[in-house]
Amino acid sequence: MANSAAAAGRAAIKKKVLSSGEYARICQFINEFSGGLPMDCELEMVNRVFTDIEPLALICILQTELFNIARGQHWRHETRSKKLLKTYEDQCHLYNDNTLVIRIACAENMSPVALCRLLLQEKYELKQKPLISRLLKHPHLINDSRLAANVQQCLYSDNQEGPITDLRRRIIGEEYELKLKRLAKEAGIYFYDEQDLRRMGYDKTPDIKLILPFIYKGLVVNWIESKANFGDPKSHKWNIQQQLLSYCNRFGHGIIIYWFGYHEETPQLPDNNIGITVLADFPARKDLVFMQLPE
Repeated sequence: MANSAAAAGRAAIKKKVLSSGEYARICQFINEFSGGLPMDCELEMVNRVFTDIEPLALICILQTELFNIARGQHWRHETRSKKLLKTYEDQCHLYNDNTLVIRIACAENMSPVALCRLLLQEKYELKQKPLISRLLKHPHLINDSRLAANVQQCLYSDNQEGPITDLRRRIIGEEYELKLKRLAKEAGIYFYDEQDLRRMGYDKTPDIKLILPFIYKGLVVNWIESKANFGDPKSHKWNIQQQLLSYCNRFGHGIIIYWFGYHEETPQLPDNNIGITVLADFPARKDLVFMQLPE
């Protein structure tokens, strides 16, 4: 009975480290998905297609892939903003609901919130992004009640863009930073956090800087960075340039934890040779060697 329970527990563990082939198949599925919202694509991947892979890894890959697609198509949608607004205004009186913008977004293969941005920009001749963002955060300020209702529905239905999605991601990031600090304390590690380091005058700071370094598999670790994300090679290289390089220059070798997993090639990138170890979880206690201070 105990053996069967252990086997069931192992079977429930989802893959967090993905091979090149697995990652390519996920990206291909995302690029070929049509006829629905990004939320529909997410549910399809998690519940039906890639059931052996960590769901949060799939969600992060979807986010990254859709961002890259949207960035490549933004100029095309921008040039069609007048036509998109006309399409909405010609049809908005034909439907007594608040999902017209969502249907247009699906037909145009766009994020609903991205379409809202274009419609608001074109309708109210807004050139400054903060003004558009304000209307998205507060749809009741839109003087067209029908459009306001559509924008509000888009905010609820878009899991890739918008203030609600941004808030959710920020909360998840903070949750995993707290998890990192809790696990570090449980392992007996003493550290400074970001607030401590900023008070000491540092500008770019890792999530925790060890007061007394430890040794992990033969390497001295001075800092740990938490990422509530999936570490694909391109994103990891960006993180190195934006953050990790400065940590290595100032503090020495460190660890970055991608809590939702990473691409198998990410830890092997030559870019890591500056002093970066890539993990998908907090290092196991048996692999940590603590330095002993002389009495």
